[in-house]
Order: sequence, then structure tokens, then C-alpha cells
Amino acid sequence: MKYYSGGGDNGETSIYNSRVPKTDKLVKAIGDLDELSAFLGNAFSKIKYGSVKDIIKRLEHDLYIISGELSGYIDGNTQQDKKISETNVKFLEDSIEFYAKDIKDTTNFIFPNGFDDATSLNICRTIARRTERTVLDAGVSDVYILKYLNRLSSLLFVLFRYVNKADNFKEDVFKLD
Repeated sequence: MKYYSGGGDNGETSIYNSRVPKTDKLVKAIGDLDELSAFLGNAFSKIKYGSVKDIIKRLEHDLYIISGELSGYIDGNTQQDKKISETNVKFLEDSIEFYAKDIKDTTNFIFPNGFDDATSLNICRTIARRTERTVLDAGVSDVYILKYLNRLSSLLFVLFRYVNKADNFKEDVFKLD
């Protein structure tokens, strides 16, 4: 099996069955989704809490669906369970609420410190925020994809704090006093 086609040697790739420049905004958005998925895989390798690992697996699955939607491999005629929907957004919201109950509310900034498992989630959070911006910049208007990406960074922040607490790492809070 060949692991390359050579089709992109001239700086183009395929989206929606047509050739577009690799610098196209939609290609950049799909690339950011891919990067986020790769970093989630890295976080998965570090996390020792089964329920958090299960969430990461679900997030990776959902990001592949979003990439499929944006690249045209998943279209409006596809089964509903193969598209991002309110159900996916609700899963993120429910997960945020579940894990947030175990961490202390704060109105301060929290330094991105901690053990490797937690900080890897925080790196994912920053990539998720960038990905949301590039998806918006690419002109994506699907309400569920936009809601999903917005909630995703919040969930990753809560999981970062949850894992730090579970690992008995004392948060370092920035205060303006």
C-alpha cells in the first residue's frame, strides 16, 4: 500500500470533490481539527482516569465527524447519527456540569500549570479555541458545529482543572491585588 498519492504536490487538495489550494481557509480549519485530534490522542496517553479517557475518545470521534462535514465526506443525506447535532452539544454541556461540581469556582485566571496529564488537556483547550476561530473564519455557519466547538474549549478547561485536583496539584491563581 502506498501512503502517498502525489495529488497534493502542487499545493492543492480535494474538498467537496474539487481541487482547492492548501492555503484555503476551509483546509486550514480542517487542519486545525486534525491537530486538535492529535493532541487529544496525546492527552489520552497521559490520562489515568477512565471516565476522562472515555470523554477524549468521544471528542476524537466527534472531531472526525466535523472534519467529514467540512470536507464534504458527510453531507445532508447522511444518517443523523453521523452529523454533529444538539445531542453532541448536550453531551459537552452535561460533562461540563458533571466535572465542574468537583472543582472550586473562580473568577481569577489560573496559570496553566500542573502535571503532564492536566497540562496536555490545557494545550488541547487552546487549540480548540484557535480551531473555533479558523472554522468561523472559513465561513462555516452550521449552528451545531459552532456550538460544539465553543463548548469544547470550556469542557477541556474544566477537565484540566478536574485532573489537576484529582492529581492533588494546587492551582496557581493569578490575582490583580
